[in-house]
Amino acid sequence: MYLARLIIFLAAFVQAPILCDALVLVWPTPNPAFAQGQGIESFIQPTASGEPLSGAFGAVRNNGTRFHEGMDLMPVMKRTRKGEPTDPVYAAMGGVVAHVSTVPGRSSYGRYVVLVHDVDRVQIYTLYAHLASVADGITQGARVDAGTVLGVMGRSAAGYTIPKDRAHVHFEVGLRMGDDFEGWYARQKFDTPNYHGNYNGMNLTGFDPLAFFEDYRAGKVSDVGAYILSLPSAYVLRVTTSQVPSFVRLNPGLLSAPVPEEGLAGWDITFTWFGLPKKWTPLLQADLAPADH
Repeated sequence: MYLARLIIFLAAFVQAPILCDALVLVWPTPNPAFAQGQGIESFIQPTASGEPLSGAFGAVRNNGTRFHEGMDLMPVMKRTRKGEPTDPVYAAMGGVVAHVSTVPGRSSYGRYVVLVHDVDRVQIYTLYAHLASVADGITQGARVDAGTVLGVMGRSAAGYTIPKDRAHVHFEVGLRMGDDFEGWYARQKFDTPNYHGNYNGMNLTGFDPLAFFEDYRAGKVSDVGAYILSLPSAYVLRVTTSQVPSFVRLNPGLLSAPVPEEGLAGWDITFTWFGLPKKWTPLLQADLAPADH
């Protein structure tokens, strides 16, 4: 999966506009538990195991074949007569609606909305999944503020049924791997169409949203690019190419040095343990030459 994602963003070379937004985070549900400093059992919706960590970032599911890249947030408001939640889901940051999927059967996310946020020279996304409905006006290209209602929490999904008592919103924050996912997907000859363009989950890599909110609350997130660079490193992958991937153009704040105008020969890409390419170091041909002994 991670190799596939690397191929995706190395295949794309689209220049993206860089906007400037001040970072303001809003908890994406009406539940006040996080703001009040309560434990995760008061806002994380667990799986059937009942273990709160099963609904947090990093949980391993489906007999070890799936990695949970977000956190599942439980409803707290009064339910309908049929037992469905009524909690609104809020935009966690100001940004632009990049994708809206209103057909639950087209994704394991069910109905979902993706926002993009250009801040501190990185373009992060936030994703809100399993919605019962999408709010009026939440359409591709619409500008939203932090706290804008995006829809209603629910349990929509493709291929499985989320029980009423475990209805939730799946919330992700992370980076898009590139802008040529559609071409890569078509070349793989998958059995189903890609209904989601560059906002297919295979092209998105999340980082821990709860840790992000905790660090923001503690005043440790003054620069989003610097925050991502501060995430623990796991390994470095060297790629030889003279091309600049769209991932780099989307996220210049993750460069360790400017891209040379001439002579680019490759990249040293530093990854986190969960496969996020967090730091990019451009290389010249001299950097690739074997060391003298």
